[in-house]
Amino acid sequence: MRAEILCVGSELLLGQIIDTNAPYIAGQLARAGVDLHRKQTAGDNLDRIADCIRGGLDRAEVVVITGGLGPTTDDLTREAIAVALGVELEYREELAEGLRAFFSKRNFKLGDSTLRQAYLPAGTTSIPNPVGTAPGVRYEKDGKFIFAIPGVPREMKAMLDGTIIPALLENMEGEPQIIVSRVLRAFGIGESALADPIEDILTTATNPTVAPLIFGNTEVHLRLTAKVKTEEEAKVLLDEMEARIRARKGVGEYLFGRDEETLPSVTLRALRGVGQTLAVAESVTGGVLSYFITEVPGSSEVYLGGVTAYHPDLKRQLLGVPAELIAEHSVVSAEVAAAMAEGVRRITGADFGLATTGEAGPTSATGKPVGTVFLALAHAEGTIALQKDGWGDRDSIRRRSALNAVDLLRRHLAAE
Repeated sequence: MRAEILCVGSELLLGQIIDTNAPYIAGQLARAGVDLHRKQTAGDNLDRIADCIRGGLDRAEVVVITGGLGPTTDDLTREAIAVALGVELEYREELAEGLRAFFSKRNFKLGDSTLRQAYLPAGTTSIPNPVGTAPGVRYEKDGKFIFAIPGVPREMKAMLDGTIIPALLENMEGEPQIIVSRVLRAFGIGESALADPIEDILTTATNPTVAPLIFGNTEVHLRLTAKVKTEEEAKVLLDEMEARIRARKGVGEYLFGRDEETLPSVTLRALRGVGQTLAVAESVTGGVLSYFITEVPGSSEVYLGGVTAYHPDLKRQLLGVPAELIAEHSVVSAEVAAAMAEGVRRITGADFGLATTGEAGPTSATGKPVGTVFLALAHAEGTIALQKDGWGDRDSIRRRSALNAVDLLRRHLAAE
């Protein structure tokens, strides 16, 4: 089966809300073995919505529509389906009774506009809404399907999982297949640099396929996608492909996790695994490093705390950075970063001290170029200090520097 998704709502086109429905629908369709070929977004315009529906039916077997089923005059999905199919809207008394019962039970007044939800295009049936008032719309003819469900995420998920996916599975021809994906996450390398060593895999692999993509301007992802009969078969194929990719020189060292794992979560898990603790000393990152760490649930098991020492006096007074070291090398230097990491490790008693210092811009306070960043990691065997420059605006430099610091610790733990 081929499918298209149509998201309805001018608020989506205006950027007033972020579309979270389409990714969820796409994931559920993939798990059911339905090939998603296109996703469209249409504003609250009858002709445009109807045009999207007609085009979707021409190109695919399934059109899943979300949004535009509410009680107000700008909710036009029901009318657009009727226009696309060349039929009229029909009043359904059973839907009206359901609406009356819903509102009566809650002691709410049923407005006339709400009864708009009791109309369906001729030749269609309703999709029950277990968590809301707006019923969905189901159309089926000659192997073509339209499913329309509300845009409220909670309602959309309940109706998609409870009605639409089971209906598609029942109507599939041939032996059922599912589509299972795994994302390998890489940090500290560009898309082309990651792709080059595995170019032959990217261009020849068919099941699973492998595709690189940029994520959030800090990571590169490799999406592995297998089309199989069972989850167990998918795991075997994906494990084999992941091992093949990780074995390539210049690739494995940058891969830190899978799917929803983040660089901080993976690093803290490794730290927890060796039973050691961490403290941070921040200058250029101004608390961002600590924020990234404490975003991870359970971080308090290994994270003792941090010091944000922006001014040179605080670097001296709180972290014990020698004044002569600052005078000789400036606060933006490998030497000061090392002293900060050693200082925070000393005052907290942590096993690891991690430090950042640098110039985030937009102007330089030390005369060193904006984007100059030094990181340091102090531990029982010594201290590692290195320059890891950033680029972009102030926020980008700070965030990337914090992640580079986390990656420095991750790599150290992986090498132990």
